[in-house]
Amino acid sequence: MEALQKQYAELLSSQQFREENLDPAIVDRHIAALSSSPLFAGSALSVFDLHRGEHVYESEFHRALFSDSLGQYVGVRIHPDDLVQVAKNGVAGMRHVFLRKHPNTDVRHFKLIREYRALVHGVYKRVTEEFQILETDPSGNVWLVLSIVNLSPNQQQPWKVTSQLIDTRTGDSFSPLDDFFDREEILTPREREILQYIAQGRPSKEIADELHISIHTVNTHRQRILAKLGVDNSHEAVKYAWILGILDD
Repeated sequence: MEALQKQYAELLSSQQFREENLDPAIVDRHIAALSSSPLFAGSALSVFDLHRGEHVYESEFHRALFSDSLGQYVGVRIHPDDLVQVAKNGVAGMRHVFLRKHPNTDVRHFKLIREYRALVHGVYKRVTEEFQILETDPSGNVWLVLSIVNLSPNQQQPWKVTSQLIDTRTGDSFSPLDDFFDREEILTPREREILQYIAQGRPSKEIADELHISIHTVNTHRQRILAKLGVDNSHEAVKYAWILGILDD
């Protein structure tokens, strides 16, 4: 956990905020809208300020849901068996958003949805948490993030932490690649090279001729790329690699 906490802190510090660009009235407007909206009456809401590194809003339902058996608010307490995986996919999701290759991408289209077990009224229950980006600053830094938590309709074993990063504009949905979290590189240099050719629309035979390797070797690399990125076809692989910043411009 110490290494994860360090990477979390490094990701937060990678954003360079300027105080004069952050209008407190914007925070107040979001809080007023969330606290008065009937759409969220049965959801646990919180807003995290990444500049200040703290929650600036927690709804009454949030405080009630995560109270102990005596009714005392204790905050979100994740099951010990789920804690490391939740931290890993959280940091992985932050990497994809904060370290994106194309800084002009509107990250407010991204959502991270995950399921894990948390202490609810003194009993561990599976919850579904959805993160939405409310505000970025003029430089594109992620400033305010909304968390929406609900009890999961699935309370049956096996207990498994799940997470998906979704681009709501395109409908694309990807795993934050927790399995590759500790690897320095997701793809090998040769795999990245072949994926670059794939992104250019080059067929396997042409790639093979260019790299002086067999078509079979190219296709083997193709399958490994799909498996590593957790996608079904080359088109999805190119899209996901673009989000991750693996492909060159």
